[in-house]
Amino acid sequence: MVHPDPDPKPAAAADSEPVAETEAAARVEAVAEPEDKKDDEDLGDEEEAEPTPDPEKARSAVDRLMWTSTWLTVLVGVFLLSGMLQADGGYNVLAWLGAVVAILGLLSLIAAYAACALNRITLRTKVVGPADLFQVSTLVVVAVVICGLLVPASNSAALAILLPWAVSYWLHGLTKAPTT
Repeated sequence: MVHPDPDPKPAAAADSEPVAETEAAARVEAVAEPEDKKDDEDLGDEEEAEPTPDPEKARSAVDRLMWTSTWLTVLVGVFLLSGMLQADGGYNVLAWLGAVVAILGLLSLIAAYAACALNRITLRTKVVGPADLFQVSTLVVVAVVICGLLVPASNSAALAILLPWAVSYWLHGLTKAPTT
């Protein structure tokens, strides 16, 4: 038994005037739509729109991430020291100099990240001339990595400082630089 198609397809028209007429009719209906109906649709769009971000939540998220960078930097220092203490020793002068400079650099990064987390300063605070805190901390990170690689047993600890720096890099990119 054959069932007829409930929505038969219209035969192809020889000319395209009916299509043009329906498009024109749709345009006229859109133009002639009453204002109160448009207002009702606009209210529906506003309800579907995303809520505005809460600046307090954003600030607390930034603070948490700065504390994360602080604690990660502390862990890097602990790993660097534990690697040095577990090694057999026999460090030359260059290794000891690298260890001291790396530890001092880590302490300065810990202080900077903690100050940012406590909202005392920001990553965009000008520190030395036109250089902001983030740029100076990047130079310190490079020095810590180079000096940490001079310590024979701590290569992974020296490279681990790149993780908290990457978090601060991301946070630095979240805010726009002042245009003054």
